[in-house]
Amino acid sequence: MDEFQKYRNFILSEGVTVRQLQLKLLEIFKYFKKICEENNLTYWCGGGTMLGAVRHKGFIPWDDDLDVFLPRKDYERLYEIWNQVADTSHYVLVRTDKKVNYHHAAMNLVDVRTTYVNRHSENEDIYHGIYIDVIPFEGCPNSKVERALQIYHSIMFSVFNVQRLPDNQGSLLRLPTKILLSLVQSPQSRYKIWKRHQDKMTQYDFFTAKYVKETITSFKGLFRLYDRKCFDTVDADFEGIKVKIPAGYDHYMKRVYGDYMNMPKDLDMSTRYGVVKFINLNEPYIKFRGIHYLTQ
Repeated sequence: MDEFQKYRNFILSEGVTVRQLQLKLLEIFKYFKKICEENNLTYWCGGGTMLGAVRHKGFIPWDDDLDVFLPRKDYERLYEIWNQVADTSHYVLVRTDKKVNYHHAAMNLVDVRTTYVNRHSENEDIYHGIYIDVIPFEGCPNSKVERALQIYHSIMFSVFNVQRLPDNQGSLLRLPTKILLSLVQSPQSRYKIWKRHQDKMTQYDFFTAKYVKETITSFKGLFRLYDRKCFDTVDADFEGIKVKIPAGYDHYMKRVYGDYMNMPKDLDMSTRYGVVKFINLNEPYIKFRGIHYLTQ
């Protein structure tokens, strides 16, 4: 057993290990990749998935999610065409809208023939399947004043779109989030607010901008600017397949992770995976309605 096998063997829920979940995420990702390639959509692996590709040529051994990024124009195009080009009996592309809230600011590509019940949404009537995160990247204005306004719009969008207290963002952000949500409790009013701020923060084209950035990210991440050429894509190995990562991955990951090739020691897995309530790799979530979700 190698030094990382204990993390891959960690049981998340109902006997499902980290590695078993990773392999299901890989299946979903391969389908996402196929759709992007067939429809000339630009994507790249992001976050821990990018780090895994560079450092491990696959998943980080303890990672339980998979992140992909698209320029905003391609992100919206993917959502627009999904139901026409994809097998929606197997995979659905979902996002928060006027009717449904996923408590997540980006889109999710969900395998509806599986079950993954997250504690923060266990009483929501949504697609509770295993999913990968599909996240937009924005163009950024040249003006410092307009950049500051884009950050403001991003924060307001996140508060009223996600509509829950932020995880792992520090206590200083929880109080203002709680206050804002208490002041605006109507779902219709919250929708109008986040939709207006989304329109403002997404008005700069990724492909023609000098600088680009994440708007759906951590609070610190909102202040990171990158040269757009950093996100020309190159091939990398990931779990035996070729995937796209930014050509400037070294610059990006040094800013996000610091010494990203340095491995952390002795991770506490028990606290890391407290968010998942129930997983089943082989049966659809609808089978567990009223049992493991929508129980109240």
